[in-house]
Amino acid sequence: MFIHYKPWRPDRLNAIVRHARTDLLALDVQLGSACNARCPRCDSSCSIKNKPAALDIEAVSALAAEINQRRLSLGIPDGNMGFCCGLGEPTFDVNLTKLKSLIANTAVHGFSWSIFNNGIYWDGELEDFLRQGYLNVLVQYNSERPEVVAKMLGVSSTLAAKHMENRRHLLEIAGELNRDCATSIGASIVPERENYDEVVDIVRRCVEHNVFPLIGELENAGYSKDEYYERHKLTDEELAVLYRAIERQFGVSYKVPFCPAAIGAININSDNEITVDSTGLSCGWYGMGDPRPIVIGDIRKMTYKEIVYAVLDYRAERIPEVRRMINDYPNMVFGGCGGNAHDLLTAYVSLYDNGVI
Repeated sequence: MFIHYKPWRPDRLNAIVRHARTDLLALDVQLGSACNARCPRCDSSCSIKNKPAALDIEAVSALAAEINQRRLSLGIPDGNMGFCCGLGEPTFDVNLTKLKSLIANTAVHGFSWSIFNNGIYWDGELEDFLRQGYLNVLVQYNSERPEVVAKMLGVSSTLAAKHMENRRHLLEIAGELNRDCATSIGASIVPERENYDEVVDIVRRCVEHNVFPLIGELENAGYSKDEYYERHKLTDEELAVLYRAIERQFGVSYKVPFCPAAIGAININSDNEITVDSTGLSCGWYGMGDPRPIVIGDIRKMTYKEIVYAVLDYRAERIPEVRRMINDYPNMVFGGCGGNAHDLLTAYVSLYDNGVI
């Protein structure tokens, strides 16, 4: 078994999901769409969007305080989790200012945050948050070849070199940050044509440095749709060969971990709106395509209880349809962000069948 990425640790996931029929005990927020890369396979098409980093930090912090009080009243001993993923680069431009403010203002409420980071930028303040336990990082790690890195990030050789330098640094310090068989640093690995021959070696390097390897399939979304997707995706047979190689070399039956935010979070977009997937799940990225979030409220106008009731009422309406649609999602070799869609939806429905996953 690989080391766990701390935000996805099984005991943390179970604590959040166990109460998901009555409470949402995590936060999943968007910053802005600004990005310092132009990844040709970006599933969000961030660099052509114009979504400002308008997240109301004061409103999020107030919500974080309510979540913390609720967690304590339920007797859950572990801290609170927040996630920043799905839009933009959290360490670039105004996003960075917002991210640092978000971490600083919610730390008093027991929150630590997980970010997807392209690795181009890193600084001492972020590292302090990381070492203090308030920040967890999933850094993009798709190649050891500088020219491939530059191509997959859509950046100059100079920025590609900066990415590789920062990535090496994060791997080097990962061993210092292990707590309870978990790490605060993970590597986001997307197998495709350009790096297929490197993936097993990348996984090995992660294992050697106590970094969790997150292997997710190329998504048919954002820039990666249609022609790019068809030219760069791997076949199921090729993915299966890769899966078996990892299984053989590392003695693991690999699964993309369930993300607690998928079932147990309040999802907030960059306009401070509360959104849900059409299934009622908090996050729609599990589907391997462009998510279509549905707005159900505004965090500046609702209390924690009002938000939870609105989300859970919507879920109750959608569960019968979700139960019918599960088989529309065949099991994938690896799956995508948040977990294999078929397994995730099955687990979600099981909460309404018998209350447990």
